[in-house]
Amino acid sequence: MKYHYSRKEGWLGNPCGLVYFKDKYHLFFQLNPYLPRYGLMHWGHAVSEDLISWDECAVAISPEEEMNCGSGSAAVHDGKLWLFYNAKYPDGSEAICAAYSEDGVCFTKHSGNPVLTSPLEEGGKFREPFVFRYKNGFRMLIGAGKDGIARVLQYESEDLTDWKYMGELLIDGRYGSVIEVPQLIEVDGKWVFIIQSEKHFPTKVLFATGDYDGEAFVFDDDKEPFKPVDTGTDFLNPVTCEDNEGRKILMAWMFSMKMNSSAISLPREMFLGRKGELCLNPVAELKNRQIKESRFVSYASGRLRVFFEGRTLFDKAYRECPEISVIEDVGTVEVFLDGGRENISVFIC
Repeated sequence: MKYHYSRKEGWLGNPCGLVYFKDKYHLFFQLNPYLPRYGLMHWGHAVSEDLISWDECAVAISPEEEMNCGSGSAAVHDGKLWLFYNAKYPDGSEAICAAYSEDGVCFTKHSGNPVLTSPLEEGGKFREPFVFRYKNGFRMLIGAGKDGIARVLQYESEDLTDWKYMGELLIDGRYGSVIEVPQLIEVDGKWVFIIQSEKHFPTKVLFATGDYDGEAFVFDDDKEPFKPVDTGTDFLNPVTCEDNEGRKILMAWMFSMKMNSSAISLPREMFLGRKGELCLNPVAELKNRQIKESRFVSYASGRLRVFFEGRTLFDKAYRECPEISVIEDVGTVEVFLDGGRENISVFIC
């Protein structure tokens, strides 16, 4: 692939950390280095100076006493790059662990692991920590679930190692039994809350805009708070970061179960539209890769279609033909409509 990060060996899972550190973008992802299928999860690592060309690095985290090193996030503090991950143990329990690096290459697991254990009773789900800076300290969101009801738990810390439980930021059974990859990121003065639902609305990856005061999130839209980030079929598990230019960047996992294909999506810059809606466009480094007409995308009779060799892969009605921009790569099509107000990510082969 020309513009996407992918791997020829092992199994590339979802991204689990994106951060700018020591003049490079660091991308972390779930990886089974031994077999081309899900299995013993490690944290793979790649670096880039331009978000397009990626160099593979040594595996950042490997399971030892853990059975798996699951998904999480990355943060920078006091000259160190920190990784927070979901540790799964042979007895079925889950906890949050950390590792750090001073050079961005070699990582050491924190001696005080696990840094957090679940406050939920036995049987509760507790996973995918997202750490972000808030004022002079940090917050951590954790995807959770109990009694079939999805939740997001919230913690606070001043040093990334000593965490205090703040309670539930969100509890809502409409999104299934657990929420995955919860994230908060400030975009153009407004907070964007991202979650992955077990259910489709009509897709799993959703966002809401609102206000956040360090404790509670107030939705702009109480009736339908969460809306799709990407309406394509192959867009999951996004990660976000702020780079050295202040850009808010999002990347995700492009995964097709039917085709058993996976890659990391194009990097997209997040911004708010005139009506306060979240928009995502390819980063400026990809501007000259965008085309207005694609052999895989058509609009006719009020419907936009993405297709390949006679197979329709995406089909949706629009009153008028939207402004269309497309980036094609080997096996993938990513479509950006009306200046980034809607994105469509699809594996075509």
